Amino acid sequence: MMDMIDSKTTRTAAVVLCCLAAVAFGTIYTWTGEGNGWEWQDELNWDPTSLSCTPNCYPHTIGDDGLIDKYAVITLSESETIDDLSVSIVGEPPQVRFRTAGETRTVTCETISISSGIVHVTELAELWVNGSEPCEP
Repeated sequence: MMDMIDSKTTRTAAVVLCCLAAVAFGTIYTWTGEGNGWEWQDELNWDPTSLSCTPNCYPHTIGDDGLIDKYAVITLSESETIDDLSVSIVGEPPQVRFRTAGETRTVTCETISISSGIVHVTELAELWVNGSEPCEP
């Protein structure tokens, strides 16, 4: 009887640890713009897109990272809190624009890294770093 309990406890602990690891590490999403081409929350605008993350295959949890490496005009229809946002624009024009459709929306990140390119934050959109004041445009 004791062996059955130990075996069941071990399996349960393994499942819990796997779930925690998945949450802790999150996913790195790269902007492709291949969905509707403009909305952050359109999962087809991000890679990877897979059935394993359905729904919400876009940066939307505190473990997810977002990478934008091409020109984009991105509309936020909801506020999101993610881990890291990296901007490294390759090509022309070297910029990414964040905007909303009428209401203030925020992307809150642990860190924002801009290695190349220009980031414009317009039309009630806000980028926040680690809960501080919004980044100035």
